[in-house]
Amino acid sequence: MGAGNGRIGQIKARDRHLWLISISVIVALTLTIITIYAPDLMGIPMAPSRAELSTYLSGLAVLICLFCLYVIQAHARLDRLRDELVEKEQEKTEVQRLLREVEERSNEHLKTKEALEREMAERKQAEERVVYLAYHDGLTDLPNRRLFEDRLGQELSRLRWRKRVMAVLFLDIDRFKQFNDHLGHHVGDALLVAFSERLKLCLRPGDTVARLGGDEFAILLTDLAREGDVSLIIQKILDSLIKPINVEGSDLSVTTSIGVSLSPKDGEDTSTLLKTADMAMYRAKEEGGNSFQYYDPVFQKQRSEWLSLESALRLALERQEFLLHYQPQVDLDSGRVVGVEALVRWRHPEKGLISPGKFIPLAEETGLIIPIGEWVLRTACAQAVVWRSGGFKDLRISVNLSPRQFRQKNLIETVGRVLKETGIEPRCVELELTESIMQNAETSVKALRRLKAMGLEISIDDFGMGYSSLSYLKRFPINTLKIDQAFIHHLTDDPDDPLIVTAIITLAHNLRLKAIAEGVETADQLKLLRLLRCDLIQGYYFSQPLPADEMSGLLAEDRRLS
Repeated sequence: MGAGNGRIGQIKARDRHLWLISISVIVALTLTIITIYAPDLMGIPMAPSRAELSTYLSGLAVLICLFCLYVIQAHARLDRLRDELVEKEQEKTEVQRLLREVEERSNEHLKTKEALEREMAERKQAEERVVYLAYHDGLTDLPNRRLFEDRLGQELSRLRWRKRVMAVLFLDIDRFKQFNDHLGHHVGDALLVAFSERLKLCLRPGDTVARLGGDEFAILLTDLAREGDVSLIIQKILDSLIKPINVEGSDLSVTTSIGVSLSPKDGEDTSTLLKTADMAMYRAKEEGGNSFQYYDPVFQKQRSEWLSLESALRLALERQEFLLHYQPQVDLDSGRVVGVEALVRWRHPEKGLISPGKFIPLAEETGLIIPIGEWVLRTACAQAVVWRSGGFKDLRISVNLSPRQFRQKNLIETVGRVLKETGIEPRCVELELTESIMQNAETSVKALRRLKAMGLEISIDDFGMGYSSLSYLKRFPINTLKIDQAFIHHLTDDPDDPLIVTAIITLAHNLRLKAIAEGVETADQLKLLRLLRCDLIQGYYFSQPLPADEMSGLLAEDRRLS
């Protein structure tokens, strides 16, 4: 643009020079014409020399005219050149503008291309993430059920061509629901992550560990030379859990129940192997957990019976198939019955009386223990009111609360409602709880204090067999320790049991509590318990659990312990 302006300036300077020359020539030509024609106009005769000069000047005038024509043409050419230059400068400006537009559009296209490439990359990553999440657990990052079953299917197809052993392990964390309920789901999630890390450290490079859902995990052990190798790996898993798992500053003692199925012995397809391993896991859990169990075909029949029993249990309340038996609790000083424990029984229409040891764990697992427990409490309190109005005013009724009942958020409201509806005095009701409440002592103390504030008596059942913690025991607002019958059964023939019983009785008395021994069956056991200054006894030696009408007869005859 600057060069074009300079060029136009040069043309303008030449125009000025040409105009000056043209003006000078015109002036000179005018003077020449005047010189030639002035004498004639004035009537002065022309001399010969003057005539020659006039001829010369005439020729010169012609030349000057031709020069002027040239100048005019040159000026016209300069004008055209100037116009062309201006036009080219305009074209150049337009070209530069177009170039800038092209460059801007090119940059926009480049940015659009980069944005599209980024979007495509992000979309590809998102698709890969979706595919990954479809086959992996979002919490632990382990393979999920779908991926586990896919790998299991692949290994089964290979197994047909190789004479090797393959095992499927089904794992379930013991008492996981309690961790969730007492410590919160965020702690439960952190525990699942830590548990999965422990499992991965126990496996070989070719093995697979997956989270199937909740607190259930599965492990695929491939290319095993013999079945005995499975037990070694399982024991390694159990040993790895001996050390507590630290979750948010708390050391949690975690155990697991493991079920094992082997292929081809226990199944040759995915669903069969998982189902048989699951049944074996439930057997391990029924035996107390923290163990493993190989699948046995007998489990299939037992599982079917268990499911059938569950269906019948759901209808038992509606059909009024439950009933209560009452076992007397006898004061060793007076020999009189001072209380009775309500024990639930199930009278099945086809199988007759079913043992509580068989259906209570099922009720606990399915949650049916909540409505069953409330029915037991209401029925027992109503019966106690009948006995008290019949003259047995000091009789105390003891009712068991299961761990799941105790964890109810509306436990206090439920107990209060039952007391109000039955009209029983709270001081005549004793609630029996197991030592499992000590697992979450802070929450348990609050609940126990609220129950105690209502006027209820509190007893710790099966003391010495669970999670005893003396530091928490002194904080619990309890009235009685019930010595587990396992210590009473061999009281007279095992030298250790008297020492344990003595320690429990002494502990109870030092804490200003009463001690009651359950499961007393012989006179020798009774005699030794009296020597050990036990407060109360309960067992078949005095009376087995009785229906309400028979218990009424026992109370009426005022039977006493001799």
